[in-house]
Amino acid sequence: MKVQAGLRLEYNSYDYDNQMLDGNTQDDGTPCPSTCRFSRPADRSDSFVEASPKLGLTYDVTDTQQIYSRAALGFRAPQATELYRLQGGQSVSAIDPESVSSFELGWRGYTQNLDFDLSLYFMDKDNVIFRDTSRRTVDNGETSHRGIELNLRYSISPALLLSTSFSVARHRYENNPALANSALKGNDVDTAPREMGSAQLLWLPMDNAQVELEWVHLSEYFTDPQNQHTYEGHDLFNLRARYSLDDWDMAVRIMNLADTDYAERADFGFGQDRYFVGTPRSIYLSLSRNF
Repeated sequence: MKVQAGLRLEYNSYDYDNQMLDGNTQDDGTPCPSTCRFSRPADRSDSFVEASPKLGLTYDVTDTQQIYSRAALGFRAPQATELYRLQGGQSVSAIDPESVSSFELGWRGYTQNLDFDLSLYFMDKDNVIFRDTSRRTVDNGETSHRGIELNLRYSISPALLLSTSFSVARHRYENNPALANSALKGNDVDTAPREMGSAQLLWLPMDNAQVELEWVHLSEYFTDPQNQHTYEGHDLFNLRARYSLDDWDMAVRIMNLADTDYAERADFGFGQDRYFVGTPRSIYLSLSRNF
């Protein structure tokens, strides 16, 4: 049995110096016709001191297998834009750090042909910083995160290797933050898929050549906090090959092999679906020489 303990003490300080006029006015000091989009806060200083403890236990079941657990408490100080980029109706941004408590339990080991790491995690975030329906940055969000992760490498033969990383998780709102005009508690966090992962099949036909086929999976997810709109997810395939001869290396990559239409990220805003479109089938060739 091994025990690991640690404590991180972090100090963040901001010294804000407004080079313009304070308040919600036009740049010449005259009042806005209705209200200006942003408000300029007066000079101010902010500082945050947070302690992050952690504790870990590792138990050697055998010479090749371990059971491990970790518990930790972490923090994130507000960013400068979250503190000082105020909306028209704000005069000061009173934001505290985000905090997260987490616990992980896992089992890992190896055999002659197999390496594996299987873990469960439980995570709760408090005081989550977000932008509300009035576009103000506030800090009263609460979310929970529960999941299982698997990392595996299996040697099918001396020339064939299979590896995969996969995660199944649930990310939910645990209160009703002002992200929408309806209750959100119990809903899935938007743009947080429940399944994601990849698998690679590597073939070594000779000592100086390799070919890899990769599958990338992203499941369906909600694109709005109300969980009324979804992105269907996608599956992508990539192919990579490399060949070395003397001092020369030649490589080819074919990304998005099936030319699948997909989005790197999707959300729902301003009454419509929005897609950050992914790259279509792309071929990359490279030739390099080692001196």
